[in-house]
Amino acid sequence: MNEEGEKEYLDDITSSKPRLVAVGGRGGWGNTRFATPTNQEPVLAERGEKGEKAVLFLELKLLADVGLLAKPNAGKSTLISMCSAAKAKVADYPFTTVEPVLGVVRVGQNDFVMMEVPGLLEGAHEGIGLGHEFLRHAERARLYVHMLDGLSEDPVDDYRMINEELEQFNQEMAEKPQLVVVNKLDVTEVRETQKELTERLMEAIGDKGSSVHFISAATGEGVDTLMGKIVGALAEMPKEGVEEDLEPEPMHSRPQRSVGKESVRRGRDGAYVVESEMMERLTAMADTRDQRVLLQLWREMRKTGLADRLIDAGIEAGDTIRFGKVELTWF
Repeated sequence: MNEEGEKEYLDDITSSKPRLVAVGGRGGWGNTRFATPTNQEPVLAERGEKGEKAVLFLELKLLADVGLLAKPNAGKSTLISMCSAAKAKVADYPFTTVEPVLGVVRVGQNDFVMMEVPGLLEGAHEGIGLGHEFLRHAERARLYVHMLDGLSEDPVDDYRMINEELEQFNQEMAEKPQLVVVNKLDVTEVRETQKELTERLMEAIGDKGSSVHFISAATGEGVDTLMGKIVGALAEMPKEGVEEDLEPEPMHSRPQRSVGKESVRRGRDGAYVVESEMMERLTAMADTRDQRVLLQLWREMRKTGLADRLIDAGIEAGDTIRFGKVELTWF
């Protein structure tokens, strides 16, 4: 969140590389830094600088090779439970799954991560049916398995609806490769319309290059063939490597404070204004009611030449010296 209180995009973190979002303040010198042979117990210490403060709004997007998309109750949970060790909840009512489920699928010597995205409704890109919550996780998938309910009133219309929602939410998602899968092949009605439905779906798919597969997630028919198709499709797709450089990369940079020479000037109110980063940090946490502290502050001013500059500027006993917001009386 920026200084105006508005949300500002900072970064998309997709690797283990750290990101620097706020700069901590420099630490101050402790008491021992001011010890001398004649001052074995210094009472001075520098206050550390305040660090930056940032209010961050984090949005989690799960990573998976394959995103399993469908309308509610199409059989996604049954499929991911069958082909992986994921413990997806299965029941015969819509929205049984209310959060993404990840499962590792092993096919021969190959394995990939499949993510079940909760059922999508028309208007999901506008947040209907928690569409935003679900679609944002699907953004990371390399390949989509678009599952259709073979017993739906119109599977082709369902196919078009899901793709329209992807396009409205994020055009890049709509352009990712898909495998179109019609579920419930074990039902006679679906098996009998397999040829006709394939022709209609291929017409709807057009030149997108997607293929159509029929399976039964309940009996496992066609699932092994589908998993082989997924492995083949993933093998042809580039996989981004994870960056291993662990050097923090700043998301922003703040102007470095320029440290000029120490100076003394006379303020309008007659006070002697001392511009010295070191003295400002010392006086900020010093107990100026303690005479020992005042003596040690005076010694530090002598070391840096500030005391001589104040004397040259005409300071007299009882005059006020200002270090930032702290005022002391010259003695």
